[in-house]
Amino acid sequence: MANSLAFFSDFFHSATADIVGLWVAAILTLLVFSYLLADTFLFRLAAYLLVGVAAGYAVVIAWHGVVAPRIGSFAAAPAQNLRFALWLLLGLLLLGQRVRALSWFSRIPVAYLFGVGVALAVGGTLSGTLIPQVDATVLSLSPATYGGGRTGLETAIYQGLLVVGTLGALLYFYFTTEMRPGVRSALPAFWVRLARVWGRFGKWMIMIAFGAVMASTIMSRFSLLLGRLQFLFGDWLGLIP
Repeated sequence: MANSLAFFSDFFHSATADIVGLWVAAILTLLVFSYLLADTFLFRLAAYLLVGVAAGYAVVIAWHGVVAPRIGSFAAAPAQNLRFALWLLLGLLLLGQRVRALSWFSRIPVAYLFGVGVALAVGGTLSGTLIPQVDATVLSLSPATYGGGRTGLETAIYQGLLVVGTLGALLYFYFTTEMRPGVRSALPAFWVRLARVWGRFGKWMIMIAFGAVMASTIMSRFSLLLGRLQFLFGDWLGLIP
């Protein structure tokens, strides 16, 4: 008897939680969609809730996944984990911004964060963008490299367009900026005209790339919209089987 009551109690609480979660998600979705009519208080309420929940979730994840484990590691073996104490001290110095007498000390962790951020940005740009782009343009244009036949020829043409488009994009940016006096006059007229024509082709390649990125963004937004509409008309209202 006790087991049966426990089973029905767990089932009731689970079903109630699912229903409450369903209605809360549906109401918040409708509040977000109210922006299509006007920028109302209901939409701002949903936005504030989203920001608040995201901030609270980030704080909980940061505490349980980053801060608390490192404090535990430092407490268990202080000599082997002195770096955790240093980072904790830098984090505490950020609180000095609220105290005028200690506000100067807050510049130390801010400078550290900026230095690390710049290093990561430069390293990420080199290893994630520049070097892969250079590696992607150092390609063979021989169809035999890609198996020969029609497939090899199509692949070689594609690789050739990639190289020509990349160089054209670089020429477009270079020849649309002001050069130092004497540099342009030192170049032969033929190569200047060739670079300009090639740069115009690179401009179109840039526009095509931006168009592809925009189309991908729009498609992802439509996917999110369709998912929300399916949730409202299917899971919530039950109109879609």
